[in-house]
Amino acid sequence: MDIHEIRPGMYCQTREGAAWVLEVDRQNRLVLLQREDETIPVQVRSEEILMTDLR
Repeated sequence: MDIHEIRPGMYCQTREGAAWVLEVDRQNRLVLLQREDETIPVQVRSEEILMTDLR
C-alpha cells in the first residue's frame, strides 16, 4: 500500500490481523498501529499493510 494513502484514524488489515493507524512516518515509511488484541502499539513498514478502511 502506498504510504501517502495511509492516515491516522484509518482501520487497516495486516497479515497479523486488524489494527488502527495511530501515526504515519512518511519519510521512513513506518506506521504505528494499535492492534485490536494487543495493548502495546506496534510499528510496521507501510508495505505490510494490505488494505485500509475509513470506519
